[in-house]
Amino acid sequence: MFSKLKQIFSPANSAEETDNNEQADTITAELISLESELARNPADNNAQKTLMVKYNQAIKIYSSSKAYRHRVDDVFIKMDELRNTIRKNI
Repeated sequence: MFSKLKQIFSPANSAEETDNNEQADTITAELISLESELARNPADNNAQKTLMVKYNQAIKIYSSSKAYRHRVDDVFIKMDELRNTIRKNI
């Protein structure tokens, strides 16, 4: 009985998980790009703002993806570091 229910709901979950993983891959590439841009110029306010927004998006996306869920804590740590950098520049 339960195996039939698993089969019914299984394909939808795997398609959703694939979509979440694709979004996570995309946001990871964006984060790497923005982090390298900020490393070149730590005082760039626009890069700081954009990176903070992307970190918030990444938390949502990573938490919905089983393969990327372990990265949520790392993003929170990076957000704290970015906040400290912003405070130093003020």
